Amino acid sequence: MKKRLGQTVVLATAATVFAGAANAELNYDFLELRYVDAELDAGSNDVDGDGFEFGGSYKIADNVHLFGGYQTLDFDGVDVNALQIGGGYMTAISADTDLVARLSYIDGEVEAGGLDFDDSGFGLSAGFRRMFTPEFEGRIFVNYADLDDSGSDTTLELAGDYYFNNQFAAGLSLDFGDDATSWSIGGRYFFGAGR
Repeated sequence: MKKRLGQTVVLATAATVFAGAANAELNYDFLELRYVDAELDAGSNDVDGDGFEFGGSYKIADNVHLFGGYQTLDFDGVDVNALQIGGGYMTAISADTDLVARLSYIDGEVEAGGLDFDDSGFGLSAGFRRMFTPEFEGRIFVNYADLDDSGSDTTLELAGDYYFNNQFAAGLSLDFGDDATSWSIGGRYFFGAGR
C-alpha cells in the first residue's frame, strides 16, 4: 500500500513539474531546521524514531552550490547521527524549474548502551526544484547513499514549501525507501539574492 501510494504521488508530481509558469527564481542560499519522524524496516518489526535536522545551502557560482546538514534521531534509546556535506550543480530547464544533481560525503554514527558504531560513504541525488506559484515550491529527488559497512539505499523524496515572503518558508518533506520511510516538517530562512 505504501509503495502504491508513493508511486501515485510520484506520477502526479512528475506530471505537474513542467505544467504552468510561476516566474519566480529559485534561491540556493538558505538555512533550515526540521523535525523528522522516521520508521525503519527491521524485518518483522518496524522501529520508530524522531529527532531534528539542521542544514543549509550556499550558491558559489551561477550553477554551483555547496550544501550540508546534520541529523540526530532517537530510536528508543538508540541514537543515530549523520553529517552530510557536498556540492551540487543546477541548471534551469525553464523559467521556474531547475534540474539539480548533487554529490556528498556522509559520516554516520550509531550509539546504543555504551556501544558506538561509525560508518561513512557517499551520496548521490538528482531531481527537480520548481516554483509552481510565487508562494509554492515543489521538489522531487531520487537520493542514493552508499556506506562502507551499512550498504546502500535509494529513496524518493517529495517536498513542498510555502513562502511567507522572500526570506521565510515552511514545508513538508516525505522520503520513501525500501528500508526506511520518513517525513519532516520545518522552516527555511533565505539570505541570498534569489526570489
